Amino acid sequence: MPLDTNETLSDGFCWNATTFGGFAYPVNKHKGFVASENWWGERLQYVEKDGQDELGKGHPGNHVIGEGELVYTTRPFSSKYGVVSDLELDASTTPKELGGMFYYQLPWFGKPYVAVGNDSTRLAKLVISQPSSDKKTLKAGDSWDLGSNYSLVVNQVDVDGEKVWFSLDKNGEEIESGIVNTSGNVADKTFTATADFGDKKDQLYFVTYVDSVFTSATDSFAVFKYTWLIDKDKVMVIENGDEYQGFEVKEASANEIVLKNSNSITLTLDKDKKNYFTDSWYFQTSDEGKGSTSPEGYVIYPATDVTVEDNTSSGVNNSESLLNESLSNESSPSTSSASLLESKADDLKDVNNNSSLPEEKTGIVTSAKASGFELLAGVFGIILCQYFIKRRD
Repeated sequence: MPLDTNETLSDGFCWNATTFGGFAYPVNKHKGFVASENWWGERLQYVEKDGQDELGKGHPGNHVIGEGELVYTTRPFSSKYGVVSDLELDASTTPKELGGMFYYQLPWFGKPYVAVGNDSTRLAKLVISQPSSDKKTLKAGDSWDLGSNYSLVVNQVDVDGEKVWFSLDKNGEEIESGIVNTSGNVADKTFTATADFGDKKDQLYFVTYVDSVFTSATDSFAVFKYTWLIDKDKVMVIENGDEYQGFEVKEASANEIVLKNSNSITLTLDKDKKNYFTDSWYFQTSDEGKGSTSPEGYVIYPATDVTVEDNTSSGVNNSESLLNESLSNESSPSTSSASLLESKADDLKDVNNNSSLPEEKTGIVTSAKASGFELLAGVFGIILCQYFIKRRD
């Protein structure tokens, strides 16, 4: 959101997830993210420290943010596990292996991480959180790429026993495996994995739910839902004094991380100039005196670089090739098939062009008619002869 330096007090230069697009913003958590107290998520604020070169009303032309005057604060927020949310479980029906109904996420420079053991100073990448509307159907031998070199491999599906045996692999090596019975309750159908990481003991890092197993004419399948995975092997540990993207950690606790800019920031008042203060975040300003109610003032707002990923995969082209090949095969039969079709066509042609069979049938019919007619004529002739003989006598 743009702010006029001639209309905004020094403590008014503050942005949250609804006013700065660079922050992580789960829309379902809107109320907590915009709260004035006990808020969640990220905030960026200018805080005047020494009374010199104060930014804002009274000093509209100042364009220097002193060292330690740009404060970035981030706080964790709770999220329900997919299996808990979608199946509407409560504290009594949630599988105890989950350790509770919720886990905690911390936005870190615009990207959400999972707080290991609900501790914001221990952050792990969320590899996958399968949407509640999504399901993954796999047959024995299939491997599902979860991301970050993790994969779920189905080893065997026992439809009669309503069970599936699968493994969690990383870099092609098995790290967990289990057999799930889909005929049981929610706890029976839920598989979890824990490990020691992030200086914490027995931390949950993998959850999946086997919804059902079924068989087709040729294969047996298992259906996986609510899969959740964090990368236990790459945990970011945050401590006081650490440097991140031009900011220094000033406060690091389980419930809040506070950082301040390590060096002063001099803004170039040019509408076409990006004033970077992290790797991808920058301040955009108007030209001096433009957009402001003061000829010395300017308008300022934070912005972020946006990277558009190309999601086109080679599989699309391969599918098109396979489709074209299939269409080509359908329109151009193989030599043996074509020969067979031509042979049958020739047979039909021979039948249609062969006059012997119709002629034989015609001959039989004609011959029968002729023989009957000649017989009648002969009988009639004998009767006439007898008649004339009697007349002579």
